Amino acid sequence: MKTLISAFEELLWEARKTFPQHRTFLRARQLALGFVTTWGRHTISRALCAIHRQFEDWSASYRLFSRSPWNPAGLFRPVLNKCLGLVDKTALICFALDDTALRKSSKDIPGVSYARDPMSPKFHPNLILGQRFIQATFLLRPQGLSGPARSIPVRFTPAPPPAKPGKKASEEEQKEYRQAKKTNNLSCQGAAVIKDLRAELDVLGAVERTALVVTDGSYCNRNVLRNKPDRVEIVARTRGDITLFALPTSEQLVGRGRRRKYGDELPKPNEIRKDDSKFPWREADVFGAGRLHNLRFKVVAPVLWKSGAKARQLRLIIIAPLGYRLTKRSKKLYRDPAYLLTTDLTTPVETLIQAYFDRWEIEVNHREEKSMFGVGEAQVWSDKAAPRVPQFQVAIYAMLLLASLMSYGPTRTESYHKLPKWRSQTERRPSIEDILTLIREELVDRGISNSTTGGQRASRPKRMPKAS
Repeated sequence: MKTLISAFEELLWEARKTFPQHRTFLRARQLALGFVTTWGRHTISRALCAIHRQFEDWSASYRLFSRSPWNPAGLFRPVLNKCLGLVDKTALICFALDDTALRKSSKDIPGVSYARDPMSPKFHPNLILGQRFIQATFLLRPQGLSGPARSIPVRFTPAPPPAKPGKKASEEEQKEYRQAKKTNNLSCQGAAVIKDLRAELDVLGAVERTALVVTDGSYCNRNVLRNKPDRVEIVARTRGDITLFALPTSEQLVGRGRRRKYGDELPKPNEIRKDDSKFPWREADVFGAGRLHNLRFKVVAPVLWKSGAKARQLRLIIIAPLGYRLTKRSKKLYRDPAYLLTTDLTTPVETLIQAYFDRWEIEVNHREEKSMFGVGEAQVWSDKAAPRVPQFQVAIYAMLLLASLMSYGPTRTESYHKLPKWRSQTERRPSIEDILTLIREELVDRGISNSTTGGQRASRPKRMPKAS
């Protein structure tokens, strides 16, 4: 059985071709182990201290991100290739897509701008200063419907908004800015990430396999649905008041004049949810929040969305609100209903709903990357280094999650630390804290100095003379 550190080193070694020189790869490997083992703030200097490099010259480590010509997307290629091997060749390749913001303290950092704080209350939106990234993750279900999904990041692309010109800007500059707001906004950059993933799958040999991308409402618009590449299907959450149309009937197609593209206007999705006579409910078992749920859903297909997807046929999926209780004796409460639009007309609806439930795992990735890996805490100001360091950290986080699956499987085995007595002792997947604790112990057993120097013991500083 592989150890966690050996599986992690295997993924790191497969990414060596990303770097132009072998010595550059060795320095990146040292920093990867430093980010894994460091405590507190995850800056480059703290990572160097974790691998006993604090008494050496730091400039080469900073130049790795500011000058060295390597592509951050190459770090995710071995992760994506391994994930493809863990999925059946006849199944869909499921991805989740979402954006996140890394808080920063200065607007002078490249790529930093003001954005809406997603944690602010709906009745009082707040603004934060930070970097915006689009993240794509590979959704794995190693236990089927008997266990939770695992989301492995495969892209972490910077998506800054267009820079707004000053008050003294010329009319031409203002015109260019207005055009950039239409062609370089968040949804357009998300569509570019989807195309990049499709091209990467073709390079890795998955030419004939279909990719399913699950997104939230930010990407349910014309920029994504109209620019969808071939062999890619979209599942996106939508509003309950959008205007949909049916296909034109044969009677509507007969007559003189221009051929009709749209039929009669359908009721709003929230009206369809309340109408049980024309649109009956169906049931399905879906895994989410640690257990199986029997939920109700409706399907209306095919439908047309004139302002979004034009004449492209879609399916509307309506999920009834799930009930829950805060305590065993409390009143039963209900979550909000969900309205989904998908371009996939052939895959079973139950599979699409399960993929949408698994999309929540990308939110877990955002939390773990920021709280446990300190993504966004590095203090770098170079144009290249500012986006590269977070991408490097997310790639290391993805390799660590995948290494735990390769070495010890999807469940929490005896190799991990025992849970405290106050927690449930039932089998569950290991958390990122469990994985970090285990790899740190394995590095200590092997000797972290030998791990980062290739067998040579790290040099220690000379003892300073005692003060008189």
